[in-house]
This record gives sequence, structure tokens and C-alpha cells, in this order.
Amino acid sequence: MERYLIVYRGSTVDEAEGPQHDPARWDAWFSALGSALVERGGLAHSSVEVPSRLRGPKLNSASLSGYSVIMAADFNDAVRLAEECPIFDEKGSVEIARLTSQQ
Repeated sequence: MERYLIVYRGSTVDEAEGPQHDPARWDAWFSALGSALVERGGLAHSSVEVPSRLRGPKLNSASLSGYSVIMAADFNDAVRLAEECPIFDEKGSVEIARLTSQQ
């Protein structure tokens, strides 16, 4: 088993129309992950992207919405676990990365 970082991007939490953030759905999903959930992490709002030191921050439609850490056998397993994430119902997406061991 390996650790994977799930980064949530582009949630519609702050939009007046469309799907709204539902904390109960997130709690249910985290519970359904069971022992695969290593770190629940947190959800973020109002993030900005800083593309370089000289240009400063800018808003981005795919901005960071939060993160979690899970255990999975491989990328396919990590994707399977992330497929039911509530971020998709909020018109967001996920990015998944395998974490390397710290030396």
C-alpha cells in the first residue's frame, strides 16, 4: 500500500447558482473510505494562484479547494476511491499524486 495525495480543485462552493457544498456528503464519503483515509486534510476557499514572484496572485477556475491523503494499492485503486468524492457534484475535480517516502 502506498500513500496518495488527493487535491480538490475548482469547487462551486462560493457560486450563487449551481450545486452547493454539503458537509454531510463529505462526512459520509470520508467515512466510506474507512481505513484507506490517512489524513482527512481540509477544504479551502478563496485560493489564488501565484505563477511567479514577479506577477503576483491571480484567480483561477481550477483553484485549490482542499486536500486529503489516502492509502491505496496503486493509482487505479486511488482513482477508484476518489471517484465518489463529493467535489464532482460541486463541479470540481481531483488531482491525485503518489507520495514518496520521506528519508
